[in-house]
Amino acid sequence: MATFDLDEQEQLDALQQFWRSYGRIVVAVVLSVVVGFGGTKWWEHQVNTKAQSASATFNKLEAVQASEDVGLVSSLSEELITEYGDTYYADLARLNAAKIKADNGNYIEAIDLLRGIVSDARDSSMVSLAKLRMGALYVMTEQFDLAMTALDGDADASMSGLFADMRGDIYAAQAMNDEAFASYQEALSLLQEGNPWVDIVQIKIDSLGSR
Repeated sequence: MATFDLDEQEQLDALQQFWRSYGRIVVAVVLSVVVGFGGTKWWEHQVNTKAQSASATFNKLEAVQASEDVGLVSSLSEELITEYGDTYYADLARLNAAKIKADNGNYIEAIDLLRGIVSDARDSSMVSLAKLRMGALYVMTEQFDLAMTALDGDADASMSGLFADMRGDIYAAQAMNDEAFASYQEALSLLQEGNPWVDIVQIKIDSLGSR
């Protein structure tokens, strides 16, 4: 039989007393941690599974992108948006669907899709691209104030030059040539050397005439 000295017996008694008083709480805490860990693992599994399914659907979309089957492209885009709306692929599908809508003159629907990307704020580059396309669509519909508002906020660093260029387009569309010139010059200063868009911006500057 095991024997204990007085200190060991006191420690044992204290432990037993602690367990009688707080044992249920300890079990509850441990259980909650285990369940929480299991829940986290389950959630990660669900997210990974959804991402894989979304990726597979997006691959199908890419495969038919070059086809003339607009109905199928639209259907796959809609599936990504409705079934996988909380994934990166849904925003890619929104960009694609917005282009289709715009090409068919459905500018309001296209803008709504792009606004969804901005609201999600899932990826800074994607948000910046959506803002640029929204700006272009507002210019096409001559809603110049909304076009400028669409560009509000910080642009992704790689697109800051394109934002300045778009502001130039908005001003130029309103015959505000001095403001357009300044924005185009800003675009040139922001676009990286070798960027083919530099030549396009320079053409726009030249079209404004001498200052």
